[in-house]
Amino acid sequence: MTHRSGPEHGLLVLARELAALRARTGLSLDALARRTTASRSSWHRYLNGTLLPPRALVQELCALADEPPGRLLALWDLAAEPGGPPPPPPPPSEPGPRPSRPVRDRARPRLRRPVLTTVLAGGLALAAVLAAVSLPRDSASDSRPEPLRPGCTGAECTGRSSQPQACAIAGSGTRTVAERRPERGPSMDIRYSPFCEASWARIWFGRVGDRVEISAPGQGTRWTEIKDSFDAEGYLSTPMVGGGPGGLKACLILGDTAERHCLTS
Repeated sequence: MTHRSGPEHGLLVLARELAALRARTGLSLDALARRTTASRSSWHRYLNGTLLPPRALVQELCALADEPPGRLLALWDLAAEPGGPPPPPPPPSEPGPRPSRPVRDRARPRLRRPVLTTVLAGGLALAAVLAAVSLPRDSASDSRPEPLRPGCTGAECTGRSSQPQACAIAGSGTRTVAERRPERGPSMDIRYSPFCEASWARIWFGRVGDRVEISAPGQGTRWTEIKDSFDAEGYLSTPMVGGGPGGLKACLILGDTAERHCLTS
């Protein structure tokens, strides 16, 4: 029986886990691209295992899926690990950007005499990570996750999405400070995260063209709009503004009538 090991297999395992997280979020590739720093085509390559994603992007997806990042980052480290001694720097006569393919392609030509030791070590490392991947969620390895720090605080959060910055994760104390829930039509609320000291507005049950915006003193106005049926299926959040929970104003603007409904906190 043949056992695959090393960065090539590590990349496939990472891709599988990222695809599972993406499925958990319920986001399409287009929606995932709008909510992260990678394009749709890049996500397609990352999720099918043809390209190693940036480490920070793995953390963004973990935040969207409410998943502690430690396990996925360990897989990323293994997938990024070269299969042998690092290649020498390119000669001055061959300048250019780094190859877009995973680091495994650059490392393979350097495998010579130490190849057996490297493969065995890579196989053991992969086995350890795969064991961690298969452990139940309530196992001892996950009982003490690494404390998660906010990606921004206060005014630093203005203009950023709450999910990738870990501002809306479970247990962060995020709460609703004002809301509008009519019997018919779109609903909206204002959310405040003490974890990030920032706020944002959400809309749901809306239609394509409906828009919601939020403003705070000294932070300007941030807004989002329902662009397609996918956006209309669930919650859609504005970028954040620093500050809160008091002094906030959010408005819902209906796309078909331009009618405005506003809230303050």
